[in-house]
Parts: sequence; structure tokens; C-alpha cells
Amino acid sequence: MDGSALFRADATFCPQTGKSGSGTSFASYNYPSRFIRHYNNTLCIASNGGSNAFDSSTNWAADVTWAVSSPWASCPPSPERVIFAA
Repeated sequence: MDGSALFRADATFCPQTGKSGSGTSFASYNYPSRFIRHYNNTLCIASNGGSNAFDSSTNWAADVTWAVSSPWASCPPSPERVIFAA
């Protein structure tokens, strides 16, 4: 974490309507065709198709769609905190 504008932009993800038609998908600010993806029990920043295994088009829409919910417990305020429920 160097605090640079590039670092902040690379670390920013923008919520949008889920690619599966429901929920929420998170697109990379700097790479808008890449989304946070759950793939093979790992989180990846993936595009729909590409040279990496995690870019596979199979189940892509479902894997990049999240059900955002309230936290189970109260957490200290943090602008970086996002709660995911797969």
C-alpha cells in the first residue's frame, strides 16, 4: 500500500447490477471488464473469457454475482469494509 492514485484506483471496485440478473457484481475501477469472482474456492479478479483458468466463461455470471447482506455482528466503522455472502 503506497497510497498512490494508481494504488487507490486498482483497489477500487464499483458495484453494479449482478451479471446473473440478480444481486451485485463488483467491477474493477481500473479494469472495468474484470470483476471479483469466486472460482475454485478462491477470489480472483476475472474477465469473461481469457487466457487464465479463472477467466473461464463457464458459470462466469453466477461466479461474479454476490448477495450483499448486513453483517452478523457490529464492526468498527471502516470505509474499506464490504460484506459478501456467496
